[in-house]
Amino acid sequence: MADGIETRLEIYGLKEALKELNKIDKSLRREITKDYKRITAGLVSDIESAIPLNYPLSGWQRNWNLRGSYNVFPWPTEHKVKAYINTKPPKEFRSNTVNLTTFAIKWLGAAASFFDFSTTNAMGQHLTAKYGDASRVVWRQYEAHKEDLNSAMEQLVDRVGAATSRDLKAQ
Repeated sequence: MADGIETRLEIYGLKEALKELNKIDKSLRREITKDYKRITAGLVSDIESAIPLNYPLSGWQRNWNLRGSYNVFPWPTEHKVKAYINTKPPKEFRSNTVNLTTFAIKWLGAAASFFDFSTTNAMGQHLTAKYGDASRVVWRQYEAHKEDLNSAMEQLVDRVGAATSRDLKAQ
């Protein structure tokens, strides 16, 4: 460009904005994480309270190893539900794009996956008959909190955008 002004504009996604915010203002980035956990605290506690304390199916009190790697069952006495922010870039794996989520809530453990998502074979049919269709816990609880979560998350995302926009203007 002759005799003109050269500018460069970069468009960031949410993951990139959070990474940039961590470089600019670590305390604000930590505050965003705390706010996210505060926003999702009610959902996390409702998910934890919806998880059956006793064995969902009779055979789940026995040991079951998944290909000798780790124990899937017996049904755990404590369940870990975690709200977290993921800023890792998306990846391509076997022609599927994975790791797209930025804000997430996860019920950890193999037993959790079996309980929440099994639909086929005898185990899935028994779970469906006793606890309803999949997702039996996480998605149902999200649906109950959806309106409040969506409005609070919009405000949080706008806050991230405003914080990173301030830095772009300052440069």
